[in-house]
Parts: sequence; structure tokens; C-alpha cells
Amino acid sequence: MLNRAPHRSTISPQPHEPRCSDPAATRVLAGLGPGGPVIYASGLASPGAKEHLVRRLLAGWPGRDTGFASQPELWSVSLAKTALGQPRLLLKGRPGPAISFSLAAGRLWAAMAPAGQVGVDLALPSEFEESYPWARAFQPAELAWARPLNGGDIAGAAALLWALKEAAVKALGVGFHLLDPLAVEAVSPRPWQGGVQVAVQAGRILPAWARPEAGGWLAIARNY
Repeated sequence: MLNRAPHRSTISPQPHEPRCSDPAATRVLAGLGPGGPVIYASGLASPGAKEHLVRRLLAGWPGRDTGFASQPELWSVSLAKTALGQPRLLLKGRPGPAISFSLAAGRLWAAMAPAGQVGVDLALPSEFEESYPWARAFQPAELAWARPLNGGDIAGAAALLWALKEAAVKALGVGFHLLDPLAVEAVSPRPWQGGVQVAVQAGRILPAWARPEAGGWLAIARNY
């Protein structure tokens, strides 16, 4: 089992202040497991923002003609939820690609994947005050590798780890309804695509990735 903190030489700390990128850009994350890339974007939180983001992602799908870019008005986009809250995308009444959402700091993030399930989450250090019960959510080994990536700041480390855990349980479709945060462990970190890739152990192993974004950490996980 992967239950040890990695050797400190396996990953180099990044600056304490996460860098920001254009939050309006549609981006592609390739290589996070099989089944094609994940495409993700964000927009201002507002009524209809989820449907708008879905249309943006479908129109910009890389290397695939969805028919949406040329005639988006002909597509009927609707969203449903499972009993545990996992979103389901329906296109013309039929199941569409996997979709996940995260709301933070006035923006709505969406991630879409062609196969399996996907989870996205953005967490901010401001969500974790000094009185936060760290030991109830994070393993000591997790904090040991996450704190150096945040200049030693425990709130930044918590934001990184929580984003990864939340993205993973969203990809599993259960949230934290059925899993305790301590039972969801981010291990084996390595630098990858401007951020850090990990394996998330949550009854099974899920590939996940996080990068600095909007003063916090944006994470994406996949489940097959």
C-alpha cells in the first residue's frame, strides 16, 4: 500500500504565493489517466452559469467535432443529479460526457471528461482558520509533503489537500457522504504540468492533479 510520505527530494517546493492564470480561458489537461483529456474552464457565478460553461466546454472540445461549435442552438443541454449529488449531463436527452462543478470566490469551475467520471474542486487557504481540526481531515504524511509547496503555511497545505480529496470524492460520486476525509489520502506527489500529480487512495486509487489558481489550489481527479 502507498501509505508513506515521499522522500523530500522527489518534489521541489513552489513559491508560497500560488501564481494566477487567466480564469476565463478554456484549458486542456491531457495524460491524467486513460480515456482522453479533461477540459476545464470557469466563469462568473450567476443564474445559468453551469449550462453556459457546459456549452463552452463542448464547443471547445479538443480534436473532436461535437457539432456544437457550429450549431450550438440546436443542442438541448440539461443537468440532473444522482441521489448523492453527482451531476449528470444530458445532451438531447441522452447521457453526455462526465461533468463536475466547483464554486469558489465568486467563480464557477467546470471540468468535463469523455470517459469515466471526473471531479473538480477549488479550495482557498482562507477556508482553513487556525482553529481548524487538522487531525480530523489530514494525515501527518500528507501535511509533510504539502506544507513545503506552500512555504510552510498549513492553511495553504490544507487548501491543496482538501481540493484533491474533494475532487476525488466528486469523481467517485459519493462526496463525503460515505467517506471520512481521513479515509481519502493523497500520496506519491510529483511535479507535473505546472502543478502536482498525486494518487488519491479512497477505497481505490484515483489519479489527481492540482495547480495554484486564484490564490488557492484547483484540483481535478478522474475515476474509471
